[in-house]
Amino acid sequence: MLKYVMQRIAFAILAFFVISILCFLLVSAFGPDPIKKLASQEFQSSQQSSHQTLAQIQARLEVQYGFRWGTEDNPGPLIPHLIRYFRYIGNILTKGDFNFLINNNSNPNKFEYTDIWKLFFNPLRYSVLVSAPAFIMSAVFGTTLGVVAGYKRGKWADSTINVFVLFFIALPSFIIAPIAISISVKLKILSTIPPFGSGQSFGRVFAAYLPPIIVVTLGSLAVYTTYARNQVITVLTSNYVLIAKTKGLSQKQIFFKYVLRNISIPLFAIVFPSFLFLLSGSIIIEKYWDIPGTSQTIAFAFPEGEIFIVMFSTQFFSLLSLFSELVVDVMYVILDPRITYGTKSKKNFSIIFKTYLQRKKVIKDLRQSLLEQYKQNLLNKDYKQQLPEDQVSIGGEV
Repeated sequence: MLKYVMQRIAFAILAFFVISILCFLLVSAFGPDPIKKLASQEFQSSQQSSHQTLAQIQARLEVQYGFRWGTEDNPGPLIPHLIRYFRYIGNILTKGDFNFLINNNSNPNKFEYTDIWKLFFNPLRYSVLVSAPAFIMSAVFGTTLGVVAGYKRGKWADSTINVFVLFFIALPSFIIAPIAISISVKLKILSTIPPFGSGQSFGRVFAAYLPPIIVVTLGSLAVYTTYARNQVITVLTSNYVLIAKTKGLSQKQIFFKYVLRNISIPLFAIVFPSFLFLLSGSIIIEKYWDIPGTSQTIAFAFPEGEIFIVMFSTQFFSLLSLFSELVVDVMYVILDPRITYGTKSKKNFSIIFKTYLQRKKVIKDLRQSLLEQYKQNLLNKDYKQQLPEDQVSIGGEV
């Protein structure tokens, strides 16, 4: 098991660097240029006091932020994107420096967000306060509805649950959110999430968080309901459940001994990914309720070309995702000891490839030999036809 875990860690590190380098190259090559915008702002503010042109200001800023070789007084050529990436990774590994905003004028809160850690993790608290309760509620209620639908397959309860789930699948959150806000206003609930230290009472803050949590829960409920229903139907129609019924086990015993145990293992595989999805993909909810969460930070960083913010958020969620996959693999064995890790294949692919080349060479030589023999037979036939009949014996020999 330890060997398998080490292999998975090695593959996770490799996958992390592939994701990291692709993200950096794509954003730096095709994303907006934050230096150009910053240079334009500085040029407009210093037209009266400075004799530098816009191009000179931009070149100086590119040197300052590591986009160009040379010094600020003597700028050189632009640094290739790949070299910039390795310099960025080198600063992280040697100095722990993830850089910060290139254009601090686009900082949502200059007084609070003074470095990249505060810019990312301070808003993350708001995202967790919405995502975590929604995740727990959707997992519990979704699984419960799925189990009921699986047991009542083909009956009115199954049909009702399916219609309920399909309704919220078809109805996106940007349609549900305005309706929820309208209801909140009529109930005199705050339509926006107040920041920490705003002076609002706990009851009003708690009530303000309820509408976005409910909307996120309804949107993610379908995943658990559909998955649990399919798993329950699969287990109930399996041979070992049919045998248990013939032995006289009650529905309660069958549920706890067979159904719950066998559906919990596949469900566990979607728990972590669904939470990460809720944590990183709630931009619509945060926009409607004006939640100062991480999704808003990422959303402002992309159009501004803030590559270091984009890289930090991508690396953070990539690490969480890879770590969750590793945890799920290990927990599979803990939850069900019948599951074992596959052993290494005994096939030596180098030997197989070498044998393939040898076989290909033998076939080629055989074809060449047959072709030569065929040509020789044709020559012998022509030679015999040219000889007089008295020089050719009955057996065909000269």
